[in-house]
Formats: sequence, structure tokens, C-alpha cells
Amino acid sequence: MKGNRVVVGVFGYLDDAIAAVEAAKQEGLEYKVYSPVPNHHLDDATSTDRGPVRFISGIGAVTGLTAGFALAIMCSLDYPLRTSAKAIVSVPGFVVIGYECTILFGAIATLTALVLLCGLPNVLRNAGYDPRFSRDKFGVLIGCDSRKTEEVKNRLLEIGAEEVEVEDGL
Repeated sequence: MKGNRVVVGVFGYLDDAIAAVEAAKQEGLEYKVYSPVPNHHLDDATSTDRGPVRFISGIGAVTGLTAGFALAIMCSLDYPLRTSAKAIVSVPGFVVIGYECTILFGAIATLTALVLLCGLPNVLRNAGYDPRFSRDKFGVLIGCDSRKTEEVKNRLLEIGAEEVEVEDGL
């Protein structure tokens, strides 16, 4: 986070956490939000654009479909067996293999994108993380300079923070 201090606000209510995010946006400060549950209101408040994970999943699925059909077609051309005067490359018979490879490659691409883009697993806890943020509290971390620390701290208390701590940033 930018700045040499991190102001950590602990909120019991979602509306207060969203108000703190909006206040940080208005001030132009960098922030991070921890939530015990996924919530679309919080997603809308923190980000307006969508991540690239679904695009990467689609690329993986199309690659899997192509690879599945290519595998089946190449195998049938390499070892041709005619049955009932049918063509060697019979597409309806390859649909199952193409479908299964679509699912497999799409799932692997999604998992890889989530691990790389979301920073998982987070072995080293960042400054300001509190285990309560995974149980029942919302956390808003705001990075700021030493000069603005008291101002940000008072603003979070006005908004409705139950606790506010100031920690050294990393």
C-alpha cells in the first residue's frame, strides 16, 4: 500500500464498511477490504471493472475443445478402422472427448488464473490483517502518510468503526 502507515478500521456492519471505502475513494487513498462473506454491494463499491479470470477460463475452454477434437481426429487418422462403411473421421463420435477436454482445460485455466491473479495462497499475512475479518467483522485498510494518519483515523471513527488501529505499512 502507498504511504508508510496503514490505518485499520474494524466494522461490524456492511454499510459502514462501504461508507469507509467511499470516503477513501473521495480522498484518493489506496485501500484494501476484508470481508467474512462475499457481497455484491461491497464488490460494486470497491471495483467497477471485471477481472480477467473469466476471459482466461474461456480461452482454456476453447483450447480444450480444439485439443480434444484434434486428439480424437489424429488418433483415428493414425490408426484407421472402418466400421459399417462410415468415414474414418466421424465428428459425432468425437463430441464426448471434445466436451471432456473443454471442461478439463477450462477448469485448469480457471484455477491457474485464480492462483496467479488473486495472490493465493497468502502465506505471509499483510499488515493490518485481523482473524476477525474472516469470522464476523469487516476490515478496511487505508494506506496513508504519517501526516494524514489522525485525519483518516478520525474519519473512520465518524463513519462507524468499532476499532481503529494504526500500523506501520510494508
